Amino acid sequence: MGEISWLTLTAGADRGKTHLAVAICRRWLQRGKPARYAFVPLLLEELRRGFWEEGDRSYEARFDRFLNVPLLILDDLGAEYRTPWVQEKLDTIIDYRLMNGLPLVVTTNTPMDELPFRIASRLRRSPGSRVVFIDAPEFRKRKKSKQAGRRD
Repeated sequence: MGEISWLTLTAGADRGKTHLAVAICRRWLQRGKPARYAFVPLLLEELRRGFWEEGDRSYEARFDRFLNVPLLILDDLGAEYRTPWVQEKLDTIIDYRLMNGLPLVVTTNTPMDELPFRIASRLRRSPGSRVVFIDAPEFRKRKKSKQAGRRD
């Protein structure tokens, strides 16, 4: 079995996807490798803010960092408001990373067949990609049921 370079974690809300993705990001950083965590709706807002900036804060510089960071974590893909601009930016980031062999971790509550076709296709077929469905109860419900079962 080859090395996993693209990992997609999919499940309902509150199942631990973000926790796992952040742990992966932290591990990369501990090893001295650059990595970037991005909650997808805020990533898009960060890009938009760059339209009014120059230099390292410009749209182009921000977009380039998302394209080229050695590890990118896209958290909650599918939570963004879909517009043609949003779709183009996400397609470009994912395509660029695929074409340049750059690692990617994605979390999503959205079923793969409900994600935009181009994105879902790339997440499934990238060399070294793995899509993992997390079949676990909601964290808050697990926590409450443990507390309810405790006797003081």
